[in-house]
Amino acid sequence: MSFTFDPYKLRAGDVTEAQDVLMTNPTALNEMERYWASLPRTRGVPLRKDVDPAQMGGLLEDSFILERVAPGVARIRVAGRNIAKLIGIEPRGLPLTAAFLPEARAEVGQYLEKAFTSPGLVELALSSPRAVGQPKLHGKILMLPLRDDHGRVSRIMGVLVMSGRRGMGGRRFALSKEIPARFEPTVGLQVVPNIPTATTRPSLRSVATGPDSKKAGDMPALRLVVSNS
Repeated sequence: MSFTFDPYKLRAGDVTEAQDVLMTNPTALNEMERYWASLPRTRGVPLRKDVDPAQMGGLLEDSFILERVAPGVARIRVAGRNIAKLIGIEPRGLPLTAAFLPEARAEVGQYLEKAFTSPGLVELALSSPRAVGQPKLHGKILMLPLRDDHGRVSRIMGVLVMSGRRGMGGRRFALSKEIPARFEPTVGLQVVPNIPTATTRPSLRSVATGPDSKKAGDMPALRLVVSNS
C-alpha cells in the first residue's frame, strides 16, 4: 500500500473549527532530507553546529532536535509549534517516545538506536487511532543523525507531519503496520565540502519555547552553510 500525504484533502464534515485542522507542510520530509544532505559531513554525518535554522524556513514549525541520553532513549531539545499543538503539551525535555502510544515505544526506541549507532536515516509511517473527539490521523516522522562538538552521533534532527484533524486533546501515535520503515545508512553518501561561512548573519526566530529555551548546547546556530550541490 502506498502512502499519500495530502493535508489539504479532508472529507466533507471533517472541519469544525479552523484551529482544529492540521495544515502541515506536505513537502516537509523531502525538504528536510535535502537540507540535511546539503550539510558538510564529518565521517558521513553532519555536525549539529552546522545546522542553521535561518536556512530552514517553513520547516521550523514541524521540526525537532533530539539528544541521545541512553540506548534507545532520546529527549526533545527543541521542537516546532506544530508539534506542541499536536501532542497537546510542551515537548521540550520529554523523551520522543512520550509522543507515542505505550505499545509502540519499544519499537520506536529500536529505530532511534539504529539512527544513532548505524548511523543512518530513519523514516517511519505513523497513525493516531480514532477515539472520542479524535478522528484518525496519518503521517510520517523523519529522523536524521548529527554529530555533537565531540564528534559523537548524539543528536538527531527531524520533522513530524500529520494529515487531518487534531480533534480534542493531545494525540499519540502508533507505527503503521502496512508501510515498512525506511532506513538508509550514511555510509556511501556523497560528502559535501565545507564552504566558508558568510560574514553577515541573519536574524532568527527559534522554535524552542519555555523559560529554559536558551540552554547552552542547543542554541540555534546562526552560521550560514551553503551548498552548490
